[in-house]
Amino acid sequence: MKVAVYFNLTKNIFSVQSREKESYGRVIDHVESVVLKAPKFVVRQSGRNKVIKDQQKNVHAFVVGTVSETGVERDSSMPVLLEEVITYNPYKSGSFVKLETGSAVNSAEFAILRMGYNGKPLISAYGA
Repeated sequence: MKVAVYFNLTKNIFSVQSREKESYGRVIDHVESVVLKAPKFVVRQSGRNKVIKDQQKNVHAFVVGTVSETGVERDSSMPVLLEEVITYNPYKSGSFVKLETGSAVNSAEFAILRMGYNGKPLISAYGA
């Protein structure tokens, strides 16, 4: 199932929106973790501009992909995929970025979105 996932600041959990035709945009679940295949990291620039202007957060950044029921699936012939921690701060950048290098990330082979030990959202990307 194709979905868009964002961190819900009110509920302190990830919200999962459907990207399927019949239920597009509807929140279908709230989860502490999810694995997405072929994720795209999307920032709506108009929403980011509003955050900067009004200094008030809104939902404008998503990770869009297909839910993997079995976790990160790898063929044994594939090279080892390195984990990259991904972050997003609308005041610093107009895109999701690799935490270590600050370089923009638009897509990956897999992404794991989960709650970190500090109660904050953590996004790990593989093949980014």
